[in-house]
Amino acid sequence: NKKSWKKRLLNDLVDKIGSGATPKGGKESYQDHGISFIRSMNVHDGYFNYKDLAYINSTQAKQLSNVIVQSQDVFINITGASVARSCIVPDDILPARVNQHVSIIRCKSDVLNPIFINNLFLNDSFKRILLSIGLSGGATRQAITKKQLEMLKIILPPISLQNEFANFVHQVDKSKVVIQKSLDETQKLYDSLMQEYFG
Repeated sequence: NKKSWKKRLLNDLVDKIGSGATPKGGKESYQDHGISFIRSMNVHDGYFNYKDLAYINSTQAKQLSNVIVQSQDVFINITGASVARSCIVPDDILPARVNQHVSIIRCKSDVLNPIFINNLFLNDSFKRILLSIGLSGGATRQAITKKQLEMLKIILPPISLQNEFANFVHQVDKSKVVIQKSLDETQKLYDSLMQEYFG
């Protein structure tokens, strides 16, 4: 915080911090389609992993109405070996709910940008703080409580700067996709030529 920006408690900057539960019957109750059910295995640092995405029906979803996921929500894992991993919800999985191992953080848009806070969570020094909180209970299972999330001290640049940063991140991500596509096409061409000459 070289700019000496103000620090505020996360609780003052969000509309919601909350985690869900596993529907009755556990894994056996999951559906082939329906409402997305987010588990810690889906939340990775900076990206959402669609592999093994579970689904629940509308009755199960109704029981989790306190953890309805909204666009721009930030996910953070709060228990287990993947504690402190975070990403932003992709809109294509909505409607969705979360289980008890994942917390939703919903920013107040006039003071906190979700891309900014997610990147703060991914920052090495802040990640160490989150991981140390996860280990602080002394239990065998790593965990971050709702209260601990609420009490996190967050550096708070002006929202205009946060939005500028978010736009920059968005442009970088778009560039990464273009570069990756180009690399994939180059690899295909290389493989095709190798096959032609040496196959």
